[in-house]
Amino acid sequence: MISLLENAPSRCLKVLISKDMRGASFVTITNLCRTAQIPYTAVDRKVLDAVTEGENHQGVVASVSETPLLSFSDALELLPEAPAPAMAVVMDHVEDPRNMGAIIRSAEAAGAVFAAMPLRRGALPSGTVAKTSAGASLRLPLASVVNVASAVKDAQAAGLWTVGLAGDAESSIYDAPLPARSLFVIGGEGNGISRITRSVCDELLRIPMTGGGESLNAAVAMAVCMFEWLRVNGMNDPRSVREYER
Repeated sequence: MISLLENAPSRCLKVLISKDMRGASFVTITNLCRTAQIPYTAVDRKVLDAVTEGENHQGVVASVSETPLLSFSDALELLPEAPAPAMAVVMDHVEDPRNMGAIIRSAEAAGAVFAAMPLRRGALPSGTVAKTSAGASLRLPLASVVNVASAVKDAQAAGLWTVGLAGDAESSIYDAPLPARSLFVIGGEGNGISRITRSVCDELLRIPMTGGGESLNAAVAMAVCMFEWLRVNGMNDPRSVREYER
């Protein structure tokens, strides 16, 4: 475990530590987690026994990504230079790994530069995500964020127009062309985008609906938005005529 945290911390998503662990190992592991901003939680040993299905765990278990996760700042470095079209996605505490996998699959298909997610209070890019994404999570660059609202501000500083998808927004994604350089934010199941994240997005947009349903599944909503962006900003399409500061 210590070797993993020292040599490949970007692959480590979350660490569970037995509540009865003490001594130098506990200090070393928790210090490495804090340095790499990896969430860790103290749990009963029986939780670790259940997670490992009875295998020897020596009091600590890690959830590991199949591919390394970028920092959000490194992910922003992947953006092509303006004014080339660029689109990326941030998931604000999406909890269902199947939804996360579907979002990543659509993001890759729609030409996203990267997809990002927090490692706390949400799904992790695990094997289920890789399977649901049909392997897209192994091809599309993925990034972790410590704080979604802060990530939105960083994206704005990098020249992206940040759009939060919200069912109660006044404007629709079809009211005006989506900007050529955009970051789309989708909230978690049930709660949507957090209040703080909503407040820092450049604008909130909704997907117009008919019928009796209250809202679309998070993965479906994001797919609709991303492919509308692609329709407007595809290689052979004229650039957006809507003017933005960024």
